[in-house]
Amino acid sequence: MLNHHTYLKIIAECNFARPRVSNKQIIAFANVSPATVTEMTRQLQKCGLVNRHRYTGVTLTDQGRELATRLLYKYRLCEVFLAQHLHLPLSQIPEQAWQMADTLEPPTVTALATFLDHPQQSPFGGDMTTDLLNDATVMPLSQLSDRTPTKLVSYLETPSLVAYFQHCHLTINQPLWLLRRDEDLNFLYLETTAHEEIIVNLSAADYLYVQKKPTN
Repeated sequence: MLNHHTYLKIIAECNFARPRVSNKQIIAFANVSPATVTEMTRQLQKCGLVNRHRYTGVTLTDQGRELATRLLYKYRLCEVFLAQHLHLPLSQIPEQAWQMADTLEPPTVTALATFLDHPQQSPFGGDMTTDLLNDATVMPLSQLSDRTPTKLVSYLETPSLVAYFQHCHLTINQPLWLLRRDEDLNFLYLETTAHEEIIVNLSAADYLYVQKKPTN
């Protein structure tokens, strides 16, 4: 059974670059029943970590955001360690990093950060600065609506999305332009600086995050 920290992690990740998290999203990422999610979010609300909004989902409280930030920082440190020092395939890293992070005490976190020379970014583009949940400068790729140049800065590191990201030959910090949207087929057609076309599923694009690229 998933613990409170795991649910809080899921909520924090799904809340990134969107106003709130639907129960449907939590159900999908936690792979549990609607009743389980309802009960767990009630418990998180009692602990002061989330606010529940009838019919529309949940958001983090300030206390929940603070705890989620600490949890995600430990998690991303472990991602960096597993990628750089154990050279695990990217698709294997998220699950093992979370299990590893759940056991770390504060002195170990400090030692690991020092050992890794205080990394600023996870292998999946996740920010590792003080306010790592700050989403003010990013948006889901799925919300792109014109040919404004953008930069792909991060993505949600589920095993399926990692595999899809690699299948599409996408890379972190890659400049992209939107060519067109096809709502009927649920596709985005993108162009790289090398004038190569990349086709991305709109559902996957909900969890690929881009930043407006400066034009000067």
